[in-house]
Order: sequence, then structure tokens, then C-alpha cells
Amino acid sequence: MAVEGASAGLSVADERILATGEEAGTAPGDRRFRPDVEGLRAVAVLLVVLYHAGVPRFTGGYVGVDVFFVISGFVITGLLLRERQGTSRTSIIDFYARRCRRILPAATLVILVTVLCSYLWLGFVSGNIVANDGRWAAVFLSNFHFEQVGTNYFTATQAPSPLRNYWSLSVEEQFYVVYPTLFLLVARGRRRLSVQVRMASALGVVIIGSFILSIVQTNLHPAAAYFSPFTRAWEIALGALVAVSTPWLKQIPARIAASVTWVGLAAILFAAFAFSALTSYPGSLVAVPVLGTALVIAGGVAVPRSGAEWLLGGRAFGWLGQRSYSLYLWHWPVLIIAAEHVGKSTLPVGENLVLVLFALMLSMATYRLVENPVRHFRITSGKSVMMGLTLVATTVIVLSLMISVESPYSSYRVLPAANTQVVLDEVAAANRITQIPNPVHPSLAQAPNDFGGYDQPSRCGIGLLQSRGAICTLGDPKGKLLMIVYGDSHALMWLPAFNGLAKAAHWRLIVLGKSDCPAAIMVVPNPPGIGEKGAPYGACNLWHQWAVKEINQLHPSLLVISTQDHGWYSPYWKAGITKLFSELSGSVSKVVYLGDIPLLPQPGPECLAAHVNDVQACSASLKSSMSPLIAIDRSVVAAHGAEYVDTTPWFCSRSCTAVVGNYDVYLDQFHITATYAGFLQNALAKSLGVLPVGGSG
Repeated sequence: MAVEGASAGLSVADERILATGEEAGTAPGDRRFRPDVEGLRAVAVLLVVLYHAGVPRFTGGYVGVDVFFVISGFVITGLLLRERQGTSRTSIIDFYARRCRRILPAATLVILVTVLCSYLWLGFVSGNIVANDGRWAAVFLSNFHFEQVGTNYFTATQAPSPLRNYWSLSVEEQFYVVYPTLFLLVARGRRRLSVQVRMASALGVVIIGSFILSIVQTNLHPAAAYFSPFTRAWEIALGALVAVSTPWLKQIPARIAASVTWVGLAAILFAAFAFSALTSYPGSLVAVPVLGTALVIAGGVAVPRSGAEWLLGGRAFGWLGQRSYSLYLWHWPVLIIAAEHVGKSTLPVGENLVLVLFALMLSMATYRLVENPVRHFRITSGKSVMMGLTLVATTVIVLSLMISVESPYSSYRVLPAANTQVVLDEVAAANRITQIPNPVHPSLAQAPNDFGGYDQPSRCGIGLLQSRGAICTLGDPKGKLLMIVYGDSHALMWLPAFNGLAKAAHWRLIVLGKSDCPAAIMVVPNPPGIGEKGAPYGACNLWHQWAVKEINQLHPSLLVISTQDHGWYSPYWKAGITKLFSELSGSVSKVVYLGDIPLLPQPGPECLAAHVNDVQACSASLKSSMSPLIAIDRSVVAAHGAEYVDTTPWFCSRSCTAVVGNYDVYLDQFHITATYAGFLQNALAKSLGVLPVGGSG
């Protein structure tokens, strides 16, 4: 009440400014400063940080992001309404000037420091990946970028980006690209209905449409729904609706308003403890924390003394709320870089909490030295926007230059090893390699993209949602003998070798490959970002039917089956492989099962970049690298009179290494590089009995 009394003598325009010099973040008629809203920021960031730190029972702490969305809509709309009342106008350039001063300085600082630390502590391969993430984050498009990363077969298994938390910031700023214009159009003109009524109607349409889309899209494409500004727009719009409803909310009896705030806070906490990574989200359940936040803010308009503000308005909550933005930016990169630096996906809770304290210290420094001073700069709106655009452009240019710096290792088109013995000799010598060869092929910077399925004039693999595709023909199109390669990405990764040996032997080569869909005829769950999590992968089931039918109709002289068998449950796998062989007709002259490759415990290129003088740190024991299902593969293959090719000797002797000769063997943990596949061409040809015309192998 002291704040209200002190402001009694101020002009209408001065009602937009707090005693601290900051702008009031509430609508006209409300208190100019809402300590409960500041406390809600603290709750939101605490939930997110404790969830990311792995603190037990905070399994749904990610709902803190939704709390931030509602608060943002409330505060931004309050600013616009106060500006409208105080000046009778809405300045779009003033709006974006405020956003530039408020958001860009701290966001840019964290991006640049995170990228630099990634290069220093994770190696230049990870550094390049994070720098690319930084470019998307700098232009507020990281939500679309991380959606694509999460649904891409090869990037979905990468370690989480240290800049992944920027997705929510991108969603907010994309909403605010449109919202000021919407506000201006609705508010402009003399009409019978007040600005509040007109805005409430427009926001109601946004809320209903966006919430329905959230439910529908979460069922169909959960990754897209999670990162989409269209499914999240209703959360920000609901906060805006609370702001425009201030005149009506003030009429709520204090006792009812107080109860409403406690119910809202309970809903937020319920979601934080009851939800988990398995919750279908955002979907319809996102309404729990979102409506809860709206209730806390709405009830607080009536200033109930016994409301949630009794707790949220405390000094500790207010202090943390002020620094919540910087803490949100810093905590995630600190946690992720620390874990990846020691080769782990996550650290123990105790270590993470120490890292959170470090992130809090960084946040305190950022708030005091960057965030708070910059937003109080006394410069014109035009200059603020121009400086903001310049900062964004400079950040993108700097990060692009960092990515484009030439690696000290070059790449070239590999020549196949002369014969199998040459390969075995190189593998045996690989255990003695200590430093990365100079040059190494492909370069470590290029290796993560050196996938054999992308190496052909026509990419032969089909999309995750496709269940059939055009016949992909390689090799010698005039060849009389036909070879079919069937499988998942572990078939596609061999294409440089298959295509090379088919051309040399004048065979036609047809490739039937679908990533994330094993060759075994079995029901598998949806891949990340496709359909409901854990539900049957329908496109894979249909693909099996179509591919086996094509194989039986094409009557190949040789069918090569290649698929990843790691990670599948043994009984299901055996039944699936058995069913595959049972459905192949007698029209297939010869069937060869190409055994799965040994896997590394971590991505090869990233590990090598972090251990340039200790290559063996990226090796693994033979036992730990081998699939436990190999024995099943061998027995089923033998029972059906087919041939089994053991690929292990081409990768391992005493141990399985990330470097053989001058070759980077792996592009990640699970796939070999196209370059190394090309090196193995003649060894593969000998094992299949497909020899060059006039050659002996």
C-alpha cells in the first residue's frame, strides 16, 4: 500500500514508472508492482533448475517454463495497456526497443560464452555443433532448430545442446513479433466496446485455437507440439487476458481471491511433482500449470492479504525472481558442459547442485553488470533497435566464422583396401595409435555428416513417416545379376561399399532402407517426435510388408540383410528375425546376413576431438562393444540355410577403436563413416562372394 500512496501525486504518464525507474509491469488499475508475480518468477526458475539438476521428485519441473510464458503475457500486456492509457498511442518501435534492451544483452553473452567453453572443454566437433545451435538461438529460431534435431534420426541421439534452453525464449519472441501489431489493430479506433473488451475477445480466439492445436498436435507430432509457438501461444495469451481483465478481477471478493491464488499455486506444484518425462506434453495437461499460474496472478489483482502473495512476496522470492532470467540462461549450459566434459550424460545430484550455485553466481554478476544496467540505458528507441539488430547480426557472423575455421585435418575420397588382410593388419595396429593421424579421413569436423546413405546421387532411405518408396537402383543399371540390400540405417551406412562393389562386378543394386525400422519383422515403438511416445510405429509395420513383397517379386540373385540389433529384447528379436526369413520366398537365390558392427560408448568424432593425444581413450573393450544378440542372429541364419558375415574383425582386435589407419571409423556411437565403409569395400565384396569382373579378391 505504501507504493500506491507514494504515487498518488504522480501524473497519469508517471504511472508507467516505478520508484526504481523501471516500467510497471501491470495493467492500469492494478498495483504498479506485483511482488507475487516476481515471486512466481522465482518459483518457475526453481522448478526448471531443480528438474534439470535431477533433484528427486521434481519430475515435472519443466512446467516452470509454462509459468514463465503466462507471466510474460501478463507483464507485456500490462506495459502496452499503461502506455496506451498514458500516451493514447501504442509505439511498435518502443516495444521492440524495450525487448532489445531487456532480452538481447544477457542472451548474447551466454551464447558466446557457452560456445567458447564448448570449444575449449568439449573439442571442436562439439564446439561446431554448439556454435550452429548458437546461430539459431541468436535469431530466436532455436525452437524450430531443436525440433528438427530431435526428429532427425542421427541427431536425436546426440547429447543435449548446452543452448537447448533457448527454445522457450524463441517461442516468446516469435509471439511478440505478431502480438504488438494485434494489440494496435484491436486498440485503434473509436468503438462502443472498450479496449479491454475487444482485447479479451481477440485473446479468447487465440487461446481456444492454440489450446486445441496443442492437444491435437501432441498426439500426432509431440516434438513439433513441444517446440511450436502455435501450441504455446495460448499460454502467453492467457497471461495477456488476465492483464486486460484487471477492471473485472478487482471486483472479486478478497476471500475468494485469496483462495483462488492458493489453488493456483497448488496446481503448479502438483504438476511439478506429478508430471514426468513420460507425460504426454504439452497436450491437455499443460492446462494444469498454466491455469494455475493465471489463477495466482488473477487472484492477486484484488490484493488479498491472505493470498499466495503472503509466501511469494517474501524477500527471498523477490530477490531470486529478479535474477530468474539470467539464472534460466546460465544453469543449463553449466550443467550440460560439465557433464559432457567428463564423458557423462548427467552428473550426480550433489555435483549438479554445486554447479547450480556456480550458475547462480554467474547470474548475479550478469544481472548486476549486464542485464540491469543495459535495460536502463537512456537511448532512443530507434538506436536501441538498431543496436539490437547489429548485436544479433554480429553474433551470427562471429559464430559462422568459428564454424568455418578450417580444421587441421583434411578429407579425401578413400580408395578401398586391396584385400581383407590389409584391413586386418590395420585393425591390429590400431591399438597402438596414440595421436590422431594427420591427416585423418574424414576430418573430425566432417565426420558427423559422413553418412553413407547421403553419399549417393539419389538418397535411398525413406522418411520416418513413409511406409514405401521408389525403388532406388545403384551399381550397374545394365547388370544381369541383382543384389538387394535390405535393412535400417545400418544397411544404408554401407552404401558406398555396396555401390562400389556392385559397379566393379557389374551387378544391379537395389536398396530398401528405412532408418529407425529394423529388418526384423516386429512391432517397434515410435521414434522420437513421431506420434504418441511408446505407441507402435505403424509406418515401420507397413514398410516391412511392402519391402518383403518387393524382395519376393524382384527375385534377387543376392539379398543382403543388415540391421542394428543392439538394444532389442531377445525374445522379440528372435521372433522378428525368424519371421523375416519365413516370409522370404524361394525366389531369392542367396541370402547373406551382415552382422552388426561393434558400438562405441560415446560418439567417435566428439571423443577424438576432446582426446587428440589419447586416441585409446575413445576405444572400448571387445566384450562391451558387441551386441548380446549376435548368437541369436547366427542361430536363426543357420537354421534357414543363409550365410552370416561377422564384421567384428574389421573393427576390433584386442579392443574396438575409433581410428583405424588414417580413418575415423565412426560418425557417432552407432554408425560408421561413409569413408571407412568405402575402405572396407573389397573386404565386404570377398565376404559376399561378389568379386570384380576379372578379379580374384
